[in-house]
Amino acid sequence: MRKLKLSTFLAGALSTVLLLGACSSETGTTTEGGESEKTDKVVVGVYGGDWEKNIRPSIEAFAEEAGIDVEIVAGADSEWFTKLKASNGKNPQYDLLILQPDTIQRAVAAKLIQPIDAEKAPNTADLYPSIQERLTIDGEQYAAGFSIGQLGLAYRKDLVPAEPTAWLDLWNPEYKGHVAVSSPTYSAGLQFLSGLINAQGGEESNPEDVDQAFEKLGELKGNIVAYPDNPGSIQTLLERGDAWVVPFWDGRIFALQESGLDLGFAYPEEGAVAAVASWAVTTGSPNEQNAYDLLNHLSSPEVQKEFSDLTFYGMANENVEYSETLLGKIQVGEEAYSSLKWVDYETATQQLGDWTNRWTEVLGGN
Repeated sequence: MRKLKLSTFLAGALSTVLLLGACSSETGTTTEGGESEKTDKVVVGVYGGDWEKNIRPSIEAFAEEAGIDVEIVAGADSEWFTKLKASNGKNPQYDLLILQPDTIQRAVAAKLIQPIDAEKAPNTADLYPSIQERLTIDGEQYAAGFSIGQLGLAYRKDLVPAEPTAWLDLWNPEYKGHVAVSSPTYSAGLQFLSGLINAQGGEESNPEDVDQAFEKLGELKGNIVAYPDNPGSIQTLLERGDAWVVPFWDGRIFALQESGLDLGFAYPEEGAVAAVASWAVTTGSPNEQNAYDLLNHLSSPEVQKEFSDLTFYGMANENVEYSETLLGKIQVGEEAYSSLKWVDYETATQQLGDWTNRWTEVLGGN
């Protein structure tokens, strides 16, 4: 990636001509001044399900105002990374993607996403510094923070004998048989493991700190009722009252509160764990200018407020005016965001298989 009979030569020459023609007309080329030429479309990758449902109105509003065709493709990080890797930074299938921190790290290493040009998306200047610092590698910002999920403690207010305030409260003997925790193969489980290591004063990169965390997990086994590996399972456990306390994301719980469940949510005193979704522009984007225009639109406080109203998550733009429903519930702002614990994905990605095996050995969960 990085054939000589005459027919083969002619076929190759023809392919080259067609490719050059396509690059000069249907994809974004550069002008003599080095700027991307304007095209009439942009392809954006978003998460499926409710995520797509909640972001689609804002993207469609942009498409109508800009007068261009916006193709919304639902998918996930693993799928997008594989396809970007195949494109090798040349005419990728997507222009703008919503990604998790670990995928951003891998994409930067493979040169599949480009540093954000703030001049092309002025609204990114209003994103919280503590979030953008985490998306900066070698002095370059490679993504623009969007929704700021925080993993903390969800609990049934009507069932717990004492409301939790810290990660280590999960070991409370009064919760015996009513704690649910996810394994590291599920993002909430990996974030919980990271939060536990942090709560004990350790770091994922230190094997002794990881050993200490698994030793502590062994002491939790008697309290555990289930090992849920998706949001639906967690919701069911809480609805039935099988689980009284479970590590989960704030926005999910606030949404369930609105649906009528008697739930509480605690941001652990040792620090909630970041679950941040961010926008990235692909390297070699064929519709780069439109990608930046859409990025700027999605980074505006108005659009982020609309998304927050629908998802109950905090957002990255510091000028978002939150609804009365969320005020007093959600922890947002530079002080809150700067105290978040972020998973050390550089270590976690390499150790995930081993951690999962150890989790099963210690707890017996799937």
